[in-house]
Amino acid sequence: MTRGVTSAPARPTSLAERHPRLALLLWVLLALTLVPASMLVLERVGGEGTERRVAMVMDEFALAEQASYLGMETLELGLRYQDLGLSGVALYEDTVETAALSGRIAALLGREAYALASLLGEERPAVAADSTLVRPLEPGAAERLLSNTDPPPDALTLAGETWYAWPGDSFRTRPVGVDRAKVEAWAEAGFEIAYRPRNFPGLVDVGSDYPPEARYLVYAGLQVAGHPSALEEVVEVSQGYLTAIIEGTPQDGMPQVAGRVPTVRLLSFNQDHLNQRLRPTEVVEKYLLAANERNVSLFYLRPYTEEQLGDMLANTEALVAELRRALERAGFTVGGLELRDVDYSPSPRPRLAAALGIAAGLALLALAFPAPWGALAALAIAALAVLSAGLSWPAAALVAAIVFPVLGFALLRHGPLALIGATGVSLAGAVLLVAVGSDRASMLAIEPFAGVAATLILPPALIAAQLMLRWRRPATWVRSLWSHRVRLGDVSVALAVVAVLALVVMRRGNFPLLEATEAELALRSALNELFVRPRFKELLGHPLAVIALFNRRWPAWATGPLLVAGVVAQASILNSFSHYHTPVLVSLQRSLIALAVGVAVGLVLVPLVRLVVAAVSSWLRADQAAQR
Repeated sequence: MTRGVTSAPARPTSLAERHPRLALLLWVLLALTLVPASMLVLERVGGEGTERRVAMVMDEFALAEQASYLGMETLELGLRYQDLGLSGVALYEDTVETAALSGRIAALLGREAYALASLLGEERPAVAADSTLVRPLEPGAAERLLSNTDPPPDALTLAGETWYAWPGDSFRTRPVGVDRAKVEAWAEAGFEIAYRPRNFPGLVDVGSDYPPEARYLVYAGLQVAGHPSALEEVVEVSQGYLTAIIEGTPQDGMPQVAGRVPTVRLLSFNQDHLNQRLRPTEVVEKYLLAANERNVSLFYLRPYTEEQLGDMLANTEALVAELRRALERAGFTVGGLELRDVDYSPSPRPRLAAALGIAAGLALLALAFPAPWGALAALAIAALAVLSAGLSWPAAALVAAIVFPVLGFALLRHGPLALIGATGVSLAGAVLLVAVGSDRASMLAIEPFAGVAATLILPPALIAAQLMLRWRRPATWVRSLWSHRVRLGDVSVALAVVAVLALVVMRRGNFPLLEATEAELALRSALNELFVRPRFKELLGHPLAVIALFNRRWPAWATGPLLVAGVVAQASILNSFSHYHTPVLVSLQRSLIALAVGVAVGLVLVPLVRLVVAAVSSWLRADQAAQR
């Protein structure tokens, strides 16, 4: 009787290997949908325009605070910065408090009115102790105040004068209207005016007093003036201005208004953050990056009002002058922005074709896994997209951002050129993503991309799962992991993977939880001087993928994590294009630059890594031989 020989369990095969014709059919379908999708992308590129113009305005409140420290008049200090390149000033709508401080009106609380009446021997006013009482000191100073809210104030006589009273203490919040003298003074001095209206309950005739000298509307606080009941009035009166969409500051009512008025993207920095953490060179770099990569064209500056980082005047002068020079070196013109708006409305049929291409990509992802795991993964991705964005174009875009970074490394042969092929697949996905997701609202960032965090976390998780399932069956993994003896090396690898994923999450967005290091800031600055800055995740992930692809004989546990890092870089490509407010050609340029730099760095690292591996292996073999 012949004794049987135990053979190793067969490696699980993917559905693509079992059904190559189906996979080929899906690739062909995907390629065909790229034709109408590319037409939409070209149409969008044409709608983005080529004008490179920015405006720099400075917050007048902060400017007045700095001027008071320096013993100067606010306008005098503003003219000093104007000589260095400042083009405008941001003027707030007055409140009861600020109008009283400027001497335009007199204001009292009810309890202060009680005291005044008592001193004058008059009858105590019939108002609550916390009421707000106002009377004009200049002709017309309170005209807008008396008519801009419903219900109107009560009139009463105190000290022989007529006062107007509202219930409650609204000194700091009740809008008074425009300080015409201030607006005229700044406009005559050659400054562009950014006007900052305020919201308040019961506002009526919203915008009727917006100054005609203003070019921009930058709503103060977290609400658009007139929210929620007077937004139609806001839309009507805002047609002659550029309404600012402030990065990182959602404002109630803005989504309803911004889709119907001319808009401009604005970037500003919190006063405390500026004073305590941001040196002028850092601020300049952030503004330049925003202009180059995020289509921000209204820079809202604040002067330094504290001296933790040095002399406040010198720092502010450096900020204004260096920003002006950096913008002009980058090809921007600093000055007033024209009343121009994004005009892009994609045709539905090419958009539907792009969605069909994304569906083909999702089906290919399902084929990349052994059955039934690919189908389950595809269903989970589709469900996540619907939960995040409903049955909508943004849901299809989210699917593209998750799926296409994985396809190249999951389905293409892992030779030295696989990185080029994987990047090509990712760029094809980017074309479909831009085609299906771009419209006026998304390009203005009125509707942000749904599920951004998932686009950076799920692709590396999917490729890791695909590699593991191609290596062993799930039951085998469960048995081996359950009985596996944990070693220090295993823990180190696991912690490294967790650290990389944490870094990806904490470094995402324009305001990351983990700031860039000084070395990275220096590298960014150097790259910005040469071309559009590539993303750090791509500069890290591409070289690691090159190392894996040039060392295919390494064990899977060694090449697998390197390919996962490569997929992080691919996901970053799709993430770049998902920032619809960034011009498409800028995203393409930074992706190609990152690929070129990443491949070059990887090719340099390959022989170095091989040398290190050979040296360590030789050392271990020698030590093992010595112990025998």
